[in-house]
Amino acid sequence: MNVAVCVKHAVDEGELRFDPAGRPLIEGAAGKMGAFDKNAVEAALRVRSEVGGEVVGVTVGGADARKSLKEALAMGADRGVHVLDEPHLLNPSRTSALLAASLREAGQFDLVLCAEGSSDTYSGLVPPMVAERLGYAYVGYARKLGVTASEVRAERSLEESIESVASPLPAVISVVSEANEPRYPTLIQIMQASKKPVAEVRAQDLLSAGGTHSVTIGSMFAHSTDRKRIFLEGTTDEAAAKLVDALRKEGVISV
Repeated sequence: MNVAVCVKHAVDEGELRFDPAGRPLIEGAAGKMGAFDKNAVEAALRVRSEVGGEVVGVTVGGADARKSLKEALAMGADRGVHVLDEPHLLNPSRTSALLAASLREAGQFDLVLCAEGSSDTYSGLVPPMVAERLGYAYVGYARKLGVTASEVRAERSLEESIESVASPLPAVISVVSEANEPRYPTLIQIMQASKKPVAEVRAQDLLSAGGTHSVTIGSMFAHSTDRKRIFLEGTTDEAAAKLVDALRKEGVISV
């Protein structure tokens, strides 16, 4: 079975800085493979161990995105595809178009696995867009997978329920973070990853001019919260009473 897994070189939110106006300083920000993408890679590797085949990692982004692709290879993916594009041009529409086009170029895939969303923007739009562009079935938010030669069965984690579904292959599946515990590559696996093949393709070679850049970000600001910085002193009982009184005055509780 041929399995593709899409990974994103996301902004490292733990290292992100902001200017005095609250705008994120994206230019030059540190990047890493999205935390949720590791679950998608792990899911792809487990499918391969169950039914055999090949796992191909695919990413879209600048030169730095190769780092995340290499991490997928170190985890166990067999080969990679790196679509080179300017990060500031990327949005869900353009990214999905590039991923779909690169998957068509890379081979015939039975299963395409994605994360539930990226750890930086978390739009969750790319997986269903990829499925639509490829004409594949789509199953979102899977926490368990069972794959045969012609079908995938998934247990979906919804907000208030768990749903079991079946879909014919080929299909695009997005997996949630509780689906598995991603493996950590060993030093030897990291070294071996540098020898695995990675095909590079330019975005302009995959897409015709225009047509996909349909999203414009007007502004982006960090949410600011003013804290009251109230310190409660006294014994445990005294502090608890003061806390209840403060919450009552704020209208948080009514008792």
